Amino acid sequence: MRIRILLTFFIVSYSAVWAQPLLLLDRFNENKVVNDSTIYVFSSDFNIHDLTQYFTMKNTTDETLAVYLRKSINFIADSTTDYYCFGIRCWPGDDSTNVADSIPPGGEDYTFASHVTHKRRFDLPQPLLPPGYSSITYTVYDKTTLPEPVEASVTVVYHLGGVGFDDTATKRWGDRENVAVYPNPAKDFVNIDLPRPDGSGNIKIYNNLGCEILDFPYREGGLKRFDLSGYPQGIYFLSITGNGRTSTLKFSIVH
Repeated sequence: MRIRILLTFFIVSYSAVWAQPLLLLDRFNENKVVNDSTIYVFSSDFNIHDLTQYFTMKNTTDETLAVYLRKSINFIADSTTDYYCFGIRCWPGDDSTNVADSIPPGGEDYTFASHVTHKRRFDLPQPLLPPGYSSITYTVYDKTTLPEPVEASVTVVYHLGGVGFDDTATKRWGDRENVAVYPNPAKDFVNIDLPRPDGSGNIKIYNNLGCEILDFPYREGGLKRFDLSGYPQGIYFLSITGNGRTSTLKFSIVH
């Protein structure tokens, strides 16, 4: 009886996944379905300048889908740029496509590839590249073919070097001042010590899936305290924008 229940659950779960009209499949991971999930692309080789993820798009409906793509940058590392290839061409610097990519009923399309490119920095020993940690969400959608809109999203986290953030949670910002985050690990609160921005600045905190959980604009430097008692324990990333640059630091929460 127990085996029959487990088998029924597996069949129902499997059918629910494949009942989605549009599937995004991870070509690096045996075409695993990755709708509404996060993929990590990692390299520790600083000579590699382009981190890439390849997808298969599968139409499970009995109608042709005319799909477009839009992207949303959650955060992106210093000295990097991004682009994606989709349909008939690549799209550098574009947030969305304006040409539909047709996928026939039951068909698969292999044209979607996402990239983050790390630029060489001449102030670093060559040929090394600066480390980086970036997160971008991509959404493939069809808004016209079927009675209901069809879309599928995936977040890709690109990580070059394994040290794309400062584990000490302290980073040099400008010629004289530091950004500091403490205590680290944090428990119920975290302090962020900031230099005075030239104009306005912004603080964002992301969880380890690249989801934004805090967005705080500021104009004054000094100590800022944030309540973390409602957040689960784990690794978090702090993105601070001000003085013409963005810095990303890592800290953890333990309870």
